Amino acid sequence: MLSLNVVGAGKLGRTLAALWHASGVFEIAGLFNRSAENAREARDFIGAGTAVSDLSKLPPAQVWLLAVPDDQIASTATALPPIIAQHPPQAGRPPILFHCSGALPASVLAASGADLLASAHPVHSFADPKRSLTDLPGSTVALEGSEEAINVLEPAFTALSCNCIHLGSSQKVLYHTGSVMACNYLTVLMDLSLQVFQAAGIDNKSAMALLEPIVLQTVKNNFALGPAKALTGPLVRGDVATVARQTGALRQLAESTDTSGAGSEATSGIQAATLATMYRALGKAALPLAEKAGLSQDARRQLQSIFDES
Repeated sequence: MLSLNVVGAGKLGRTLAALWHASGVFEIAGLFNRSAENAREARDFIGAGTAVSDLSKLPPAQVWLLAVPDDQIASTATALPPIIAQHPPQAGRPPILFHCSGALPASVLAASGADLLASAHPVHSFADPKRSLTDLPGSTVALEGSEEAINVLEPAFTALSCNCIHLGSSQKVLYHTGSVMACNYLTVLMDLSLQVFQAAGIDNKSAMALLEPIVLQTVKNNFALGPAKALTGPLVRGDVATVARQTGALRQLAESTDTSGAGSEATSGIQAATLATMYRALGKAALPLAEKAGLSQDARRQLQSIFDES
């Protein structure tokens, strides 16, 4: 069994380490966090490993996961050569270094001095590590880097019931952008929707209960039918008057927020100008899709005119 060091045992790092420990894929060697308390919390969550808050105190390992934020990967790799060099290769194998950034290539780790570099990006939201322990299986992991490193990482993720795809380094940025738009920005869209409900006088708990069934059904429809057939609502129906009333209501909300002040109870936390702007931008983006779903050319022109209004 290969040993694993985790540099940055946050939500992603501790989840993967816990799953690999439980499935017997890797022996967890060291766990580094800048905070000693966080390092100990990671060790307790994983159930194995030596917790350290000094990078130089990490034990020897055959595989190194750099699970730090994207902007810190290169600088962390730069700090690793003397640390790795103080331990001879185990079982005659040079160390494998990989990160889990979706946007960065494996080559960002080159400053580590290691030859076997890879990136492995799980298409999964690690917002809650406890939930991820059961929800990660079935997710896809995008692998990129040296063949020898991938030959170790692919079976490691397959053992967690993940599906693996292989990417070239030039594909990564757009691949990750697509993931961000569907995942992260879906969350932002939910928040914007809740702000509109708040402006309508509907509390957050009631709005969440109202939205959950239709949002989950919409997601299912998108995967079962495809976006063109899943799109419903006033755009597809060509309800120009309804769309005009909605854009007008959001415009009035923005104007009233500007005049009433950000501290008023009715508008607290509502980004009214952003809501109006996003509604129009998303409406424009939806028109080609709505046309595929049957929107007439005349209705499209009228809707385009509404969305073009400032």
